[in-house]
Amino acid sequence: MEIREDLGPLRRRATLLLLAVFLTLGALHLRVAQLQLLEGEHWRQMAENNRLRRLPLPAVRGRIYDRRGNVLADNLPTWNLLLFPDEARNLDETLLFVASLGVSDAASLHQAVDRRGVDRLAPLVVGESLDWSQVSRVRAHQSDHPELSLVAGFRRHYPFGSSTAHAVGHLRLVTQAELDRDPGLDPGTRVGATGIEALADDFLAGRAGDRWVVVSAVGQLLGVVRESPSSAGRDLAVTLDAELQQVAASALGDRAGAVVALDPRNGAVRALVSSPSFDPELFSGRLSSAAWTALVDDPRHPLQDRCLQAAYPPGSTIKPFLALAALNEGLIDPDRTVVCTGSVVLHGHPFRCWQRSGHGSVDLERSLEASCDVYYYQTGQRLGIDRMARWFGTFGFGKPTGIGLPSEAPGLVGTPEWSRRVRGTPWYPGDAVSVSIGQGPVLTTATQLARGFAALANGGSLITPHVVVDPSQPAPVDLGLSPTSLARVRRGLELVVHGDYGTARRLARLPVAGKTGTAQVARLQEGVDSKDLPTHLQHHAWFVGWAPLDAPELVVAVVVEHGGGGGSVAAPTAATIFEAALAGGTGG
Repeated sequence: MEIREDLGPLRRRATLLLLAVFLTLGALHLRVAQLQLLEGEHWRQMAENNRLRRLPLPAVRGRIYDRRGNVLADNLPTWNLLLFPDEARNLDETLLFVASLGVSDAASLHQAVDRRGVDRLAPLVVGESLDWSQVSRVRAHQSDHPELSLVAGFRRHYPFGSSTAHAVGHLRLVTQAELDRDPGLDPGTRVGATGIEALADDFLAGRAGDRWVVVSAVGQLLGVVRESPSSAGRDLAVTLDAELQQVAASALGDRAGAVVALDPRNGAVRALVSSPSFDPELFSGRLSSAAWTALVDDPRHPLQDRCLQAAYPPGSTIKPFLALAALNEGLIDPDRTVVCTGSVVLHGHPFRCWQRSGHGSVDLERSLEASCDVYYYQTGQRLGIDRMARWFGTFGFGKPTGIGLPSEAPGLVGTPEWSRRVRGTPWYPGDAVSVSIGQGPVLTTATQLARGFAALANGGSLITPHVVVDPSQPAPVDLGLSPTSLARVRRGLELVVHGDYGTARRLARLPVAGKTGTAQVARLQEGVDSKDLPTHLQHHAWFVGWAPLDAPELVVAVVVEHGGGGGSVAAPTAATIFEAALAGGTGG
């Protein structure tokens, strides 16, 4: 018997399935045709009118506090102006509008657009720290320039202004090289350029975030696609004392020079003042080319940190270290006297004392008290340049102090090898004679001298100056000085202030010991007084010392460029600083 399968239902189901497929495909084709042919213009306009933007979320930079909790660097809320160049209908017109706000000039804006990177969704920061009149103008013209966007930001604020400009530092825009190394950075990011801002930049900076948004044709926010929040930087407490810093800046006034004050027990820096100074908030926004030119072309060089970057002849402030070197080498007896008649002949040439009439019979303590050059001419001859250079190096001269702040100068301690290598000339005997009184090929910074005198004050340990407390900070290094020799030198430095012949008797009302110095800038002809020279050829004035006498808590180094005598100019400046420190307490 033959059995036949009824395939009719299967064929009907297959036909219905094919019909459904054809209907679905037909509907899709009709919808595509509707979107492309009938509604294409509408959706094309919608696609053009809605833009995807990446808005940077700046990180709040950490605050900087002094040792007493005073804010040295803060953040103020502000408005920044962003430009999305690829969205501009007429970029030239937009840049002219931005220039009319006064935030930059059209040429600089065009250069910024030309230099932008490959990320076409990233905006350009074309205006920073806009005031309310500028903000209102942008908002009033938002429909004309939808490619502009106002975003909230932060501007660095320095409450103590120019008095802390070099120590605290300022910010700068990241360089193209830094942008290439770190794709997470935005072109508008600011990083530490100088001072503590640069030293602790990684600690203070935080990390910027971003927000991806959709905006309308007139720049109106339609929605947030995603967001990566920023992380704030950490606050930092430093060793500076803002009140002492201001006193030092006021005492120095508008004279060119530097003041360094530090704790001789541990190296904590209490004041770093460089004059002339500048307003650090110039760098918190977009610095104009005119303002930058005014700073760099200023003949007084206000951007130079004279505490760390300027090296001067130390003059007579070097004498205590020469005395200690000779005592520890056993080359001099502190009680043995030298007769100073006003000059001495060495190597066939006369070398004069600063006091032309001479000091008479001078022992070690009197040599420091009266700052007798003849005594140190002869002491230097006994030591010789090699031992002088070695001992100066022991006290930290001729190399950076390790304070950690940018661009610290090493200073100079000349040697025969240095003379052959750098000057291309042999070392002459007269060079060593000059070095023995802090002239010739020997240069120091104010920070180096403060560090050296700290070793005299604390009993013979070389500390590392610092503005940020760091557990890895090097411990003080015991220099192995004879306590007896150190006591004699310290007594001589006490007499500089409190002795009958002391060169810093103007400080006698204070419990201070120290040394004056007058560093010669130009060689004087016979019979010419330094006061008769042009200002730029007059001597530099030094005073370095500590207080209180028997339990030192503060070392102060003052240098006044072309100021004249150390006792008449630098010492009174130091007196003002010591008075404030002793009245307000310097310990801890």
